[in-house]
Amino acid sequence: MLISGAPGAGSSFFSIELMVNLLRNGEKVIIFSAYEQAKDLFKKEVGDFRNPDALIIESEDDGLFLEQLKNVPDAKERIILYKNIDNYDSRLFDALADSQLVIYSGNLDKCVFKQQLIEKPLKTKIFFSYPKNIEITDKIELSKYCARIMSDKYDGIITLAL
Repeated sequence: MLISGAPGAGSSFFSIELMVNLLRNGEKVIIFSAYEQAKDLFKKEVGDFRNPDALIIESEDDGLFLEQLKNVPDAKERIILYKNIDNYDSRLFDALADSQLVIYSGNLDKCVFKQQLIEKPLKTKIFFSYPKNIEITDKIELSKYCARIMSDKYDGIITLAL
């Protein structure tokens, strides 16, 4: 899955709330983010954070994340939120290339591996702002905190209720 948006559009909040909901629905998750605010919001939303089904990588260092990921015995069973993709080089993207349970989140226009991400066959794409380098037919006007979801099942608008 790809969740993309310019700063302030709502994509970060949506990404974290999605992970909270996945966890509440019994999924195992891993959160990796460049910023503490996202990790803090996740912890606040989850409440008792000593949940073994939710792992937060406390470092913003992608190399350290890769090392820690190797030590997670059930990593292939967990949904990984790779947040702030625009803050990193392609090393982590390359390492996660074969993983099926990854949510890429951030500003696609600022991402150095955007072309590889555009070419990756993702099941769902959610745009809080339209990226410049992707041809999207039938564009729908996006207001703040609204996103376009596109997948095999859905094509429409998501609105955040804040």
